Amino acid sequence: MSKAFTAERIVQVLELASLAHVHEDELQGGIAAALDAAGIVARREVVLSDGRSRIDLLTDDRIGIEVKVAGSWANVVRQLTRYAKCDDVDELVLVTTRVAHHNIPADLEGKPVHLISLIGAAL
Repeated sequence: MSKAFTAERIVQVLELASLAHVHEDELQGGIAAALDAAGIVARREVVLSDGRSRIDLLTDDRIGIEVKVAGSWANVVRQLTRYAKCDDVDELVLVTTRVAHHNIPADLEGKPVHLISLIGAAL
């Protein structure tokens, strides 16, 4: 079955969106609204197949989106690796406001990871 929306399309939508925010929850809401406006269905705060991980957004096309405005690089990699091990995620998109997260691996557990940097976006 082919996907209706790819991670690359999600990256395009979010890079063009105006994602002003103060808090992470507000940013998640803006991302959800931008995806919805583009016709991409994404649920928020989804518990993944491991039963303990909860990703910020998960699209119907099995693309997980994690939003980070804080946290160390090591913690983010650990968290994304846990998500990548879940059967209900095929690709990951990290949306971050931190330069420390820019060196995120392009692949975790054999699944592609895409980065959207909001450095310089309105806070």
